[in-house]
Amino acid sequence: MIDQKNILITGSNGQLGKTLKDISLRYPYRFFFRSKKELDITNFFVIKSFLKKYKINLIINCAAYTNVDNSENDKIISDNVNNLAVNNISKLCEELEIQLIHISTDYVFDGLKQIPYNELDNTNPNNHYGQTKLSGEKKILSFNLKKSIIIRTSWLYSIYDNNFVSKILFKLKNNKEIYVVKNEIGSPTNSYDLSKTIMEIIPHLTNTKTEIFHFSNLGFCSRFEFAKKINEFSAFDCIVKERIKNHEKIIRPKFSALDSSKIIEKFNLKIKTWENSLRTHITYNNFS
Repeated sequence: MIDQKNILITGSNGQLGKTLKDISLRYPYRFFFRSKKELDITNFFVIKSFLKKYKINLIINCAAYTNVDNSENDKIISDNVNNLAVNNISKLCEELEIQLIHISTDYVFDGLKQIPYNELDNTNPNNHYGQTKLSGEKKILSFNLKKSIIIRTSWLYSIYDNNFVSKILFKLKNNKEIYVVKNEIGSPTNSYDLSKTIMEIIPHLTNTKTEIFHFSNLGFCSRFEFAKKINEFSAFDCIVKERIKNHEKIIRPKFSALDSSKIIEKFNLKIKTWENSLRTHITYNNFS
């Protein structure tokens, strides 16, 4: 018998939420996709009413305030969404016995390592966005949640606008020459690969307390190397040149690559390298 679940996806207007919606028909669940305008997760009583009304069994929390620069100026709003709302959700998940899959970020790390971060590495965010996301993680861990996980991901991109790949593609199409920073290194993540993984591991979550996993496509690169591959795979006639970013107003981790070994071993996953996934993304969606 199919385990029918009622699944709430918050942040449905974000690129991960949209990608989950794109593939949702493949899976035997009843989905409720809600944007921040449709469901205010910062309001405890609003979300409690929703969860009870629709008998939600699982929440995939994709909602986040992700603008790193604006997070420094809009600290209250950023904290409300990334931290306090997560506390609301976690408390209700414990009270109503609901599973939680929460999406977090590589920005919980300071970027001082030289090899990919694993789940046991010390967190030490160096900007307000990273701090709010780490605070949200700690809120989740303070509750007694079963079959629940936190997935940290990095450098997410999709077919939807407002990500590094889409921005670079636009620049490549409209310029003969572009400059991209070389001294930021991380692990690109195809939103499709992450969405597929989330859906496929749902039936296999058996943990009795919340676990943290990292997920990105395999390998890592600089922003400059990333842009060069985008240019190569899209076959635009553009020259990509490197630049060094100095004297930042907002500090970002210089190295935030993630080690996905734990999630691969736990769920027997096969994850594409970042180059192969990027090539598939660009060729399949005909970005040229």
